[in-house]
Amino acid sequence: MTGTPWVAVTNSYDFPVDEAVIAKTLRGKAEYRLIELPHKPLALDEENDLIARIKGAEALFVRPGIISRRVIHSLPDLRIIAVHGAGVDQVDVAAASEAGVVVTNVPGGNANAVAELALGLLLALLRRIPQSSWMVQRGHKWDEARWMGSELRGKTIGVVGCGYVGKRVIALADAFGMSVLAHDPYLSAEAVESLGAVPRGFQELLASSDVVTTHVPLTQQTHHLIGEEQLAQMRQGALLVNTSRGAVIDVQALYEALASGHLAGAALDVMEQEPPPPDHPLFSLPNVIVTPHAGGSTYEVLATLARVACEDIVRVLERRRPLH
Repeated sequence: MTGTPWVAVTNSYDFPVDEAVIAKTLRGKAEYRLIELPHKPLALDEENDLIARIKGAEALFVRPGIISRRVIHSLPDLRIIAVHGAGVDQVDVAAASEAGVVVTNVPGGNANAVAELALGLLLALLRRIPQSSWMVQRGHKWDEARWMGSELRGKTIGVVGCGYVGKRVIALADAFGMSVLAHDPYLSAEAVESLGAVPRGFQELLASSDVVTTHVPLTQQTHHLIGEEQLAQMRQGALLVNTSRGAVIDVQALYEALASGHLAGAALDVMEQEPPPPDHPLFSLPNVIVTPHAGGSTYEVLATLARVACEDIVRVLERRRPLH
């Protein structure tokens, strides 16, 4: 390639990017173009259109979109795919490696926002905030909308995964006066204790927690990490919060555990199919909260992710090693 390199930046109305930060970080280094892209696997004609639109780009900044093997191998000038976030499951990393394309992410960039949402969802479950608000706004009697709830203080929370988000959840839960158990197969007991949590095996954590919250990447090992067997091991009346990836939870098994009354409630920011169908069985249950994968949707997160992703793009374009 000759001349100024350019960066293809995917976005959509529901997956926006901080364009001002992108422009500032790339200024004098590379041009950029916004590429509208839905966040779903593409049909063949849609892939052909995407390939045509980003042909010649040396960098691909991925906010929404599923970047397949075929797309990657059809872009000979591509040198880096920078993912706008921590998870890279929307990119065929193996295909990128085969093509000599670097894949980067932004670990921890949305950790505080996701952790705060996890605690917010938990508070909403315990105090039945959405139900109370819905009843008040629709004219129900004031006292009828005043649900009895529970407090976080004194509850035991089990944190599954002690990465950037899990660490922040541990700190926030401790500030609320919760007892914190944690499990991470990649950390020693001493490392977990240093975070302020009590280390527990996975099964013991499930059986000992009033609330279980998941903060793991989606891999072959974590697909349906919590299914029928694991849900049965949880305490009667326990709560489940998932802000990681939808497929970490077997939602059919979760529906059955909730409908039977074994679990008292669940809050999910992610679903295995996004968006889920409007007649999804979970939507029929009054003890379920579903939010639209909004964990990282804060202005602070958008600015951080845009800056860090573009800084690594610049490093690769200048033939330097990326940080992430």
